[in-house]
Amino acid sequence: MKSKNKNIQITIMAIFLFQCHSFAQPDFQVIPVIKDLVEISEVKDIASAEVIIPPSLQDLSAFMGISARIANTGNGFCRVEGYINGQRWINSCVYLNPGEIKTMEILFKRLQERGTEDFPAMNGLPGGSLWHWFSEDPVKSEKVTFMVFTENESSVRIADIRPFGEFTPPEKLTAKEDFFPFIDRFGQYKYDDWPGKTNDEQDFEKNHQKEQRELSLLPGPEGHSRFGGWLNGVKLQATGHFRVEKVNGMWWFVDPEGYLFWSHGVTCVRFSSASTRISGREHFFESIPADNEAFNETYFDFSKANLYRKYGDEWKKKSTINVLKRMRSWGLNSFGNWSDPDIYLFPEYRVPYTVAISPPWPKLDGENKKFPDVFDPAFRRAVAEAIQNNGVKMKDDSYCIGYFVDNELSMSGLTNSLMKQAANGHARQAFTEYLKNKYGSIKKLNQKWKTRYAGWKDFEKITDLPVLAAEDGEVFELQILDQYYRICREEVKKVAPNKLYLGSRLHCHYYPDDQSEVELIKIAARYCDVVAFNRYRFSAEDLVSPEDIDKPIIIGEFHFGALDRGHFHTGLRSVANQQQRAEAYYQYVKGALKNSQIVGTHWFQYGDQAFTGRGDGENYQIGFIDICDNPYPEIVAAARKIGYNLYKERSELKH
Repeated sequence: MKSKNKNIQITIMAIFLFQCHSFAQPDFQVIPVIKDLVEISEVKDIASAEVIIPPSLQDLSAFMGISARIANTGNGFCRVEGYINGQRWINSCVYLNPGEIKTMEILFKRLQERGTEDFPAMNGLPGGSLWHWFSEDPVKSEKVTFMVFTENESSVRIADIRPFGEFTPPEKLTAKEDFFPFIDRFGQYKYDDWPGKTNDEQDFEKNHQKEQRELSLLPGPEGHSRFGGWLNGVKLQATGHFRVEKVNGMWWFVDPEGYLFWSHGVTCVRFSSASTRISGREHFFESIPADNEAFNETYFDFSKANLYRKYGDEWKKKSTINVLKRMRSWGLNSFGNWSDPDIYLFPEYRVPYTVAISPPWPKLDGENKKFPDVFDPAFRRAVAEAIQNNGVKMKDDSYCIGYFVDNELSMSGLTNSLMKQAANGHARQAFTEYLKNKYGSIKKLNQKWKTRYAGWKDFEKITDLPVLAAEDGEVFELQILDQYYRICREEVKKVAPNKLYLGSRLHCHYYPDDQSEVELIKIAARYCDVVAFNRYRFSAEDLVSPEDIDKPIIIGEFHFGALDRGHFHTGLRSVANQQQRAEAYYQYVKGALKNSQIVGTHWFQYGDQAFTGRGDGENYQIGFIDICDNPYPEIVAAARKIGYNLYKERSELKH
């Protein structure tokens, strides 16, 4: 499945037409346009083109981003991705059938020096400021890159490349006397309107009744076992638990009754998705729920407060039943990570689920590194206790698929991190012992590293490895990773020997293009029953294990977002609108179904995040539902389209 990237270098000097005197103060009635066409012809796999923007025209800071009209002029379906300044986290994508024309919108990701003062703990701000850890200053927009992906010969025409949307700086918004509060009593943005916005309390009941009619008309796919397995597929041995097996060259889950199962799921299915900080930001909110006695428990959580408004005193039970009806109706058959046990263990309706284990282990560097000291005995104890506390009652439940342990750990530079420990630190002592066993004497280590340590005590004083120690550091890092995965597997299997160990949810987004994490993946595959990747890309079709490794893969997270429903941030992968978000969802899952190693995809996440951000500032439009518990019809339709035909698609697609 690996593709060789054929780069077609097309450099076009951007010719902008202006009818205004100053670019810093653009006339938004006259948007500058690139008149030249970019054509990428006869693409058989992957091709790319660059549009170079002249230095005199690179300050696009007054705009929201760059857009283009893209036409598929060939005979094959294609995906076109766009990036600004070659930065693949500043992105967008469209999917095109032959003859289709769509608009791509690539949003700038900005630095937020002023924004953090006016809107603390918010990654996306009103007015169009979106922050990302790879943010860049749109004052220097040098180029736009377009990449075409196709399985059949295809050609595209890219035209009308221009900046779009008026950016409003945070200080301009906050200068308005009446801007605050900007969040209404339901937790939504006050100064915008959009389809599906909740305007009053009566909307909750009206929308609920409308949804119940839809759920009755579309109760779910046919031909599935009670666990969601494929009744008309190959029947294998029934073990009473989920397992994995390779059948006719393709990896599958096998459900407890022996039917083939592909996990089409969503993460964070729980009562709370829009928890947000009130303290120090009271002026943000039109009405803080704590003012009302009914909301004492949920004064900072608009999603819970809105569930109470919708369902009343029995909101937990009623919303749980509705969630479970939704899952089946929407063609979803699995609860992904961080879902609420009160929902997935609800006895009246059952859906397969995964369990999240998050041990409070001792950190490798004692402070900042998101990775444990695996040589500290407290690490094994922490894993064991977390499984006992959060996973023991699921160990015999046939609906339990398996256990994730940890999430998106920092798995590089581990040996450098352990050097921050004191000489008696567990990992530090293990590294010193490794070096003693390898070199025997400090003299031989000095010869290899070109150092002058008087003895091992002298070595124990350093906090940074010399350059020539890199090879030893890399070898020992692999031992650290091996120890980590081995212990996690052992502790999972001690408690739940019949359940699957699903790994730590690797965030290797650009593997296999980026081969720097191959050794890590090999070690994970050695111990995991299924290797989980959180993969924020526009496709998972090319995700394969390293050579000589044959293990099933599950996508633990992916998502797409847009700004056309009032939110301030799209999340990690951006598209122009809800219809494009739905198409991106459908094509991502379909691409995963075509991959013989992938056994499931789990969307992140079930509900939108708070407009004013969760604890770390994320405030993404990434839910199947909004914060008022209203489903987004476009993505629900996409989930049904692929979910109702899940096994037909996997059995018929070419591999």
